[in-house]
Amino acid sequence: MESNRRCATVCFSAALVIAQVILPSTFLPEAAAAPSTSTINTVEVPKQILRTGINLEARTVSPNTLQLAQNLNLLPTLSRLQELRAKTSQRTGSNNVNTIESLSDRQELLELTQKAQSILIRTALEIDFVLAEINAEQNIYSEVLSSLQGSRDKLVARVNAGSFILNGVLWTVCEALAIVSPLHPNYAIQSGIVGIAAGIVPSIASGYALKAYSGKHSKSECDPNMLAKIFDRPINSDIDYPKSVWSFLNTAPAGETDNNTGKTRKEQLIARWVSDKNIPSFTDKANSKEIDIITATAAQKKGLSIDNLNVRMVMLEQLQGELAKMKRLLMEIAMVITDEKEV
Repeated sequence: MESNRRCATVCFSAALVIAQVILPSTFLPEAAAAPSTSTINTVEVPKQILRTGINLEARTVSPNTLQLAQNLNLLPTLSRLQELRAKTSQRTGSNNVNTIESLSDRQELLELTQKAQSILIRTALEIDFVLAEINAEQNIYSEVLSSLQGSRDKLVARVNAGSFILNGVLWTVCEALAIVSPLHPNYAIQSGIVGIAAGIVPSIASGYALKAYSGKHSKSECDPNMLAKIFDRPINSDIDYPKSVWSFLNTAPAGETDNNTGKTRKEQLIARWVSDKNIPSFTDKANSKEIDIITATAAQKKGLSIDNLNVRMVMLEQLQGELAKMKRLLMEIAMVITDEKEV
């Protein structure tokens, strides 16, 4: 009886350990759960955050393109280009193309075209300036992430291998004792104990492997990335945004008709990250500790992990994709310069 009680105690203790390791936080009582709102991690299949609204078949430019042209101080230039083209076209129709006024207009048309093209080229390079830094950061994070995942996979493989080997050995001993138990009845109890151990070992090992799957957590670095300014964290000259790009992010998209009306592009990015169910660890844009880890602006104990690196990678990739859409707007401005569209 005493042996049976001991076995039951061991089994119950092991079950508690396994439950604590395996059961996710969602099975905990609601009182212990963190407070949540209706927008946190609710979007399972996210869509693109921003839309340019460009229609290549339309004669006029999209509202967002017009907005960007205004931010770049290009709107007066583009309007003047259209005016000069109309005057030149009228003179061509009346065969009055060699007057001094006509030559002056043509000269101004050429100069304004070159000026507009120079602004487009500079803006495109400013966009590339930001995208290049984001790409460089992604390369570093990808390398660290690969290393952490490799270490995690090796640990899980060793735990599983040890579990299988030990389980096999214990069952072998258990069956060996069972074989001789008819001759030595006391061996039946020992066989049962070893069998219980053989069942508990893989369960505990599986629970540990599940817990170890998140990988190791180490102290996060203090080296601000391109997300720092997005979350109003301190930056250095290497991760600053050119004026045209920063203005684009801090302007509300033109022609908004949904619930994001009035929100700047930067605010819409952050709101999307909070609502994205694929980024479960990011739930509060006001959580200073979490923001410090994501932006790498302050070292945090156990802040560098597979999960946090994945969050950084996802956010940087989405920021990169949304900023690249500026080039779609620039292309439409270029179509105005070549008289394919008008403002």
